[in-house]
Amino acid sequence: MELDKEHWVDHLIHHILLAGVLISAILLVLGLSIVLIEGTPLSEFAPTPGKVLSQAFRADGIGLIYLGLLLLMMTPVARVAMLVYGYARMGWWRFALVSLLVLLLLVAGLALGVRT
Repeated sequence: MELDKEHWVDHLIHHILLAGVLISAILLVLGLSIVLIEGTPLSEFAPTPGKVLSQAFRADGIGLIYLGLLLLMMTPVARVAMLVYGYARMGWWRFALVSLLVLLLLVAGLALGVRT
């Protein structure tokens, strides 16, 4: 029975990683295509996450590229979050606690990076 739980968590993480990479690749290719067709110049500074979402919803090529990159960077964070959930569900509390600590460090690093 425990082996089935392990496989379930493996499949969940596999699907999260696959979905994150595929969706980000689609966004990157779509954004790059729009930029090449329209000839949109790149800015020197990266936009804020709010501006990225606004641009992406307007089908702006630059916004789609940045959204694809953000999603690609968030995919490993989602993986760690699913590890916390999976380990806790299997009752492996030591691994769940270590994964939770890693997740908190990732979130803290992202929060400090966005702030500067």
